[in-house]
Amino acid sequence: MAWFGFINLYMVRINLSVIIVAMVRRNMSDATTPPCLGLRNTSHESFAEDEHFIPDEDGEMEWDETIQGLVLAGFFYGYVVSQIPGGRMAELYGTRWVFGGCILAGGICALLSPVAARAHYGVFIALRIVQGIFQGVSWPAMHSCISHWIPPLERPRFIAVVYFAAALSTSFTLPLCGVIIARHGWAAAFYVTGALSLAWCVFWFAFMHDSPRQHPRITPEELKYIEETLQRSGTNSSRSMKLPLKSILSSMPVWAIIVASAGNNWGLTVFLAKLPTYMKTILGFSITENGFLSALPFLLRYMGAIIWSSLGDWLTKHGYLSISASRRLFSAIGKRLADNVLQIPAFQTVAICQPPQTLRPDLTWIRFRSPVLTCCFSLTLSIPSSPFPGRF
Repeated sequence: MAWFGFINLYMVRINLSVIIVAMVRRNMSDATTPPCLGLRNTSHESFAEDEHFIPDEDGEMEWDETIQGLVLAGFFYGYVVSQIPGGRMAELYGTRWVFGGCILAGGICALLSPVAARAHYGVFIALRIVQGIFQGVSWPAMHSCISHWIPPLERPRFIAVVYFAAALSTSFTLPLCGVIIARHGWAAAFYVTGALSLAWCVFWFAFMHDSPRQHPRITPEELKYIEETLQRSGTNSSRSMKLPLKSILSSMPVWAIIVASAGNNWGLTVFLAKLPTYMKTILGFSITENGFLSALPFLLRYMGAIIWSSLGDWLTKHGYLSISASRRLFSAIGKRLADNVLQIPAFQTVAICQPPQTLRPDLTWIRFRSPVLTCCFSLTLSIPSSPFPGRF
């Protein structure tokens, strides 16, 4: 259920990244030849006659780049507000209601999105902020669930499989939205993703319980195993009524994690929000191609999470690395490699869009080289968040 929860969580979060490509009416000066493909006009061959590029129909929203940026950023304005309160709420009231409520609110916001967008972009931005506030509690709430349900040595696989379902969700939400938009229009993509979230909520509230002892169908053996392993690891299963705020704010490891996570999430968010727009306006892909190619890096990110977490788990179990050393090593490698690989597509795009005049660049080479390089970035970005064995 948690795995499907993260699938739905990201469905309604990132659907706008590809939907906005179809929503917005491009300026006449921008709606002709995408810059990289316009290189074919250097010969007598007309770009308009190129059978490889078929312009999509313009959307109905007349939003400039500033408004589009605000619309895409609206979710995160709300998202950042509820992170710490969300974790505290899950401690006090349980993951069942907090995590389930955030998915329910996200589904409702998705269903209301077409109405809000057509009313005014300000209404749509406000709706995205509200959605961000509700969904900001999702990750902290699941941390609370892990502390009650998952034995420490099983947490690496749980994190890799369940948490990185967000990347897997992105990998099929983007192409799904592309196909829906091509056949039924952009509003239908909001309706489908929102309805799926509401359907998930029915099963979540019916079968989810906040702790093993509350579960009516758990076997005595399983209950004993979970509680004993949590007790041996020092995990506190009770709900603390006092927040050690001073200790948290004065902890250097906490600040190190904050800084590292900020950099990690910056690169990931740029890809989530802007990659489909880049694919359309610069590389000239259709809405269907756009969805599939934009999703590829996130599929590799999910696969990478499984690989790196399994490796980290194996190294700690066999005594080659301590838990702390495993975290530090994989985080350092992942951050550094992702930083280096992220710079490659930028330089390659310059080379692609400005080749020597003596070269006749092939259309396939121009359009597909940069997306393939972004996949390398996502594969390295999966490293730092994967091998987290031990206690939280």
